[in-house]
Amino acid sequence: MTGSVAELLDKLGRNQNPGLKELPAWAEGTIRLDIRDDGKVEQWFITLKKGKAQVSTTGGEVKAVLCGDRSVLDLMARGETKFSPAVFRADLIVEGDLRLADAFGRILFPGPPMAHHPRDFVRKEGAKRDRENREHSGR
Repeated sequence: MTGSVAELLDKLGRNQNPGLKELPAWAEGTIRLDIRDDGKVEQWFITLKKGKAQVSTTGGEVKAVLCGDRSVLDLMARGETKFSPAVFRADLIVEGDLRLADAFGRILFPGPPMAHHPRDFVRKEGAKRDRENREHSGR
């Protein structure tokens, strides 16, 4: 698990984020990530295209801007807080293409380490119950 947003951006820049392959085809463009820390703002430009990412400290036109404190972004990098709740709490400000920002946030910032999708849980439990029912009915 990544410990900071800087580590997460480094990993993303080397295209080592497995979520990149899961990005929908429409999720292309440049996003600026503004990291506030001690009165300063560090800007990162992330360009998403065809399941790959290019990360740089310089860039041109952007489709979306994400802005948040380093402490919040570090929590998100560790999976201790999620993208959408951070936006709704105004811990993370989004300007521009919300749809692109949301897709980016979901792949960049992982959920908690042991998290799983509710559908996966239901499928697993359903399969378990089906096996149990077959075993009981076969006796």
